[in-house]
Amino acid sequence: MNHQTDTRTRLITEARNLFAKNGFSGVGVREITRAAHANLGAVTYHFGSKRALYDAVFVSMGDDIATRLETAAAAPGSAVSRLKAIVHTLFSFFREAPEAPLLILHEVAATGAPPPALVPLIRRNLQAVERVLREGRAHNEVREVDPMMVAFSMISQAVWFALVGRFLPAIGVVPTDDGSFAARVEAHVVEAIRRSVHREADTP
Repeated sequence: MNHQTDTRTRLITEARNLFAKNGFSGVGVREITRAAHANLGAVTYHFGSKRALYDAVFVSMGDDIATRLETAAAAPGSAVSRLKAIVHTLFSFFREAPEAPLLILHEVAATGAPPPALVPLIRRNLQAVERVLREGRAHNEVREVDPMMVAFSMISQAVWFALVGRFLPAIGVVPTDDGSFAARVEAHVVEAIRRSVHREADTP
């Protein structure tokens, strides 16, 4: 990685953390460049503006999760096993990047809509799930379902847990989590999705 690429990557990484904490309007360029150990003109040089950097943060994050989901969707195995892999990928991503749903919440709260740069990447996520379900239908593995609703259920439950899971020990819902509760939630989502799509679930 050359110096310019390294600086650009640091700017995205630090901006992502700062925007997740304070939203777009709550973060200044000076704060971002200081955190990234870059000169004050680095944002303009690499992105053109703070807004363009903000978009780049969402593109970087969205492309990461979309690529992971597409990889899980394209893996060998049954449709149900690939849906299970997609759920695991979602929970793993939000475990590694707990700031991701906070970024989206800030933007939705400020504008009432997802950031435009993220929209085509959200479509990729939906299409990855739809592809698995379509192939499952072709092999008579899954019943007729609404792909968007299945994808929405999978993604929203992972996002919701990423947002509130960290607070559950503090309010006494679960003991201090060593990862086992997160694994239980993930397993529950997998089972719920399996029952909703798998043809065998129709058998008494």
